[in-house]
Amino acid sequence: MPVLYKERNLRTGRSESAGRWLLLPLLGIMSTGLAMTASAQLLETAGRQGKIKGTGAVSSISGASGGGLTPWATLGTYASDGQQGVNIFQSQASVDDYSLDVVGGAFNYDDRVEIAYAKHDFEIEAAGLHIRQDKISARYKLHGDIIYGNAPQITIGVEHGRLRDKAVARAVGAEHTAGTDFIISAGKVWLDGIANRSTLLNVNVRYGESNQFGILGYGGDVSGNKFTTEVAAAMFLTRSIAIGGEFRQKGDYLSALNEDHARDLFIAWFPNKHLSVTGAWIDLGDIAGATDQRGYYISLQATL
Repeated sequence: MPVLYKERNLRTGRSESAGRWLLLPLLGIMSTGLAMTASAQLLETAGRQGKIKGTGAVSSISGASGGGLTPWATLGTYASDGQQGVNIFQSQASVDDYSLDVVGGAFNYDDRVEIAYAKHDFEIEAAGLHIRQDKISARYKLHGDIIYGNAPQITIGVEHGRLRDKAVARAVGAEHTAGTDFIISAGKVWLDGIANRSTLLNVNVRYGESNQFGILGYGGDVSGNKFTTEVAAAMFLTRSIAIGGEFRQKGDYLSALNEDHARDLFIAWFPNKHLSVTGAWIDLGDIAGATDQRGYYISLQATL
């Protein structure tokens, strides 16, 4: 039996923990969101956020702009040429036997460079064991614009992860407890897309060898193709609500543990340019011996 697998129990404790996590942020949204809405028009007329609402996307689990599971070619915040922008976020993914809490933020300079940070806290709930990881990413817009012109926006980036808690990664046979992925992204929004709605398509090619997003270290005893593909699509139902899905192909570098591809279906709400709320159904497949790990993902982002 794989070393991390436990029987699916403590579900009541997990539900209570998830409820406590969600209560405080949602209460905060009610007050903070009203204040942000009231000030949004003043800040926008000051010229600090020049792009169309929603084009900054949301925060991925690496902290970079994108969806939940993957970064996109977009750059975070609404900063345009000659401007800077900052966002902060908090996210939680919860599946049958595990949960992942993420906090972080990103800085956008000149709509050209994005620097992002995310702190991961992964919990094996039945064992009460935590695995913490730091993620830092840097991305550069190489060509094009996500909306304007015919060419897609092309972004290149690096994503470095380093485990704080290394024992589990070593126990399952990971080769390293830190690693770096290299990513090239191409994305485009068509304002008059499917059903005359704004529609986005994004494709990533990633080179790396992370095990379960780096939570179980990097590399292992199985050599395989280090190039993987990620695809995302989204459509705005209104100017404030978008729906879509993501698919993230993953490598399988540990002979002791099977690793499946990941996917999600999401809905994102942008009440203004300063706040977004994202909810998703996620399917992460097998994780560390526990099969069919499905559940929810929620993320709150504030853009300054």
